[in-house]
Parts: sequence; C-alpha cells; structure tokens
Amino acid sequence: MSMVIRNGVVVTSLRVIERGYILIRNGVIAEVGKEPFSGYAEEVIDAEGMLIVPGFIDTHTHGIGGLDFTANRDPESVLKMAKSYARHGITAFLASTVAAPLEVLEEACRAVREAIDMWRGEGAKILGVHLEGPYTNPEMAGAQNKAWIRKPDLEEFKRLVESCRGVVKQVTIAPELPGADKLITYARSRGIIVSAGHTNASYEEGLKAVKLGVTKANHLFNGMTRFHHREPGIALALLQSPNVYLEIIADFIHLHPAVVKMVIDYATPKRVVLVTDSIAATDMSDGIYELGGLKVIVEKGVCRLADTGVLAGSTLTMDEAFKNIASLGYSLQEAAIMTSLAPAKSLGIERLGDIEVGYSADIAILDKDFRVVKTIVSGEIVYEK
Repeated sequence: MSMVIRNGVVVTSLRVIERGYILIRNGVIAEVGKEPFSGYAEEVIDAEGMLIVPGFIDTHTHGIGGLDFTANRDPESVLKMAKSYARHGITAFLASTVAAPLEVLEEACRAVREAIDMWRGEGAKILGVHLEGPYTNPEMAGAQNKAWIRKPDLEEFKRLVESCRGVVKQVTIAPELPGADKLITYARSRGIIVSAGHTNASYEEGLKAVKLGVTKANHLFNGMTRFHHREPGIALALLQSPNVYLEIIADFIHLHPAVVKMVIDYATPKRVVLVTDSIAATDMSDGIYELGGLKVIVEKGVCRLADTGVLAGSTLTMDEAFKNIASLGYSLQEAAIMTSLAPAKSLGIERLGDIEVGYSADIAILDKDFRVVKTIVSGEIVYEK
C-alpha cells in the first residue's frame, strides 16, 4: 500500500518544506521532498493550506472520554481510548496509571497488554504502561491517593513487571525514599525508563538519582520540592542534568507561561517532553469525576480534588499543547520536537516521532488554526474530521 500527502507545509525536526510532499510505502516514510511529486501512489491526500506534522506522542496520560486506565481495566476500554486520542493528532501514547493496590495495577497492565495484542490500527499506537507511582512520597501526593502510596518494594515491583510481560515502559518514583536506589537499578536493568516525581528530594538527592539512572522528570515542578535560592530542590537538579528529559504540562495552568519558556530556553526543545497528564474528564463536560478513588471536580476544564483543591491532572490535549507552545513564539519545528521527537527519544524509541525517510508514517494534518484534520498511523488514516 502506498500513499502520498501533497501540497502541504511539511514540518520536521530539521526543516520546514513549503508545498512539500511525503511518500509512504507499507507504513513507512519512503520519500520527503518539495513539489512537484512525479511518482505514483495508490492514495493521494491533498493537504494544500495545511500543516503536516509528526504525529503527537503523549507519554503521560491517564485517560480521556470518561475512561481511565486505572479504573477501566479491560482491553476494550484501552482501545476505545486509543481511538479518542487519535482525534487529537496523537499517534502513540503510554497508558499512565495512578497509585493503587498491586492487584489493580496488575489488572491494568494486563488490559493494556491485551489491547496491544488486539490492536489492528484502531486509533493511536499503545506503547505500553507508565506507572506513576505507587512508590512516591505521600508528602507530595498531589492527586495521588495516599491510601495506596507506599515505599519502594523491589519484590513487588519485580512481580508486577514480570506478570505484565514487558508492558511496563516507564515508572515514576520518589528517589529519596528508602529502597528507591535498588528499584531504580532494577528498572534500568530491564530497560524501563525511570522518572522522578511526586518527590520531596533535595538538590543533592536529585543529582544522586540521575547518577543511578533517572532519565526523566515527571511533570517538572509539579509535585516536587519547591525551589528556594538556598535549597533549590530536585527540580533544578533535573533541569541542569543534560541527559534528563523534562515533562511539561503546557496548559498554562500547571505552570506559568514564563516558567514554560524558561525551561525550554534553558534545556532546549530536544529535552522537553510535552505531556497532557489528562484524566477521564478530557473531551467531557464539566462535572464530578474520579481519579484513583479520589473525587475530582472539573470547572471550566480545570481539574481539582474536591477536598483540597489540589490540581488533579488536566483536560489538556496534545493538539492544544502544540498550539500553546507555538503561541509562545517557538517555531513549528521546535513545537514538533517537543510533541513528537523528544517524547519518542525519552523512551529510547528510534524511527518514531519525526517525518524523515525510514520513520514510521505517523502523521497529523492540521489546519491553519492547529485543529486536527487527519491522523495517520503507520500509513493508515485512523481519524479524519
């Protein structure tokens, strides 16, 4: 099967091609160039007046459309969410869980594993599971349920990883907790990305964690030791570590736009991973929802715990994140890096997240207002407006 997307503005991590084209063969990008296209393709998409960008990759999302990965532990729900994500230009994602009993997390991971096995191009690709906890600091619980937050337990984690047959791709922990060192070392030995988050670690503890193998910051600044000029905390340690990828929730609610700009300008777009941290309320009306057994009230799209008012995830989508970052003055190339290539690199995945020859043909076509017109996964249209 071959497809060509023509006449659009092609955005890659390295260049922007006015009136560009992309030739796709068997789900892989075979050619990228500037019109005129003189070859042949079985399917032709005219993208005149539109942006053609790498498909978005969300490495931190809990749910969408009234469903979430911790509560709805069946493969059918996971596949339904995959379709919903595609409506927003997402072509791949990690299913993020919250703190919960071991049995619940095992069920959630198995549901994702089964969904991966069942997936036949319905919506976005399912890359695996991101365990956000349960090994985090209760002092920095945020919207995580303290009833299920616990100290790092290597044997429990091994059981979870092994019972889920390799589906766990990322785990977020508080590195200052007893037992965290062993868990980080084990996770890295299994190829699992370790992210520091919901943590009260000091600057020095943050540097130590990076040396041990932490390579990602879980929604930087949120759920972390507050910065102070004499006690800078773990956020600064992660920001200053060149091999650490930095998650940013770019809804301008979790972080002030000036802070978002500061992080990007210091770390460069290559290290910034835009995420949504979206919950089940995404694409839904305001109202009352649940996250990990906690009551969440959503008003004007902002999610807060009913009892404390603490932010509880978001209703952000990746197309909105792309638009928000562009509104700060970053180029389309830089925005594409932060929504696609950097997320893929943060997981150690090659040939994903860019529009270059040999890369998976995962593409989002946007109109001039950054609204998603078509989403293409492995060369197949999975959503069109």
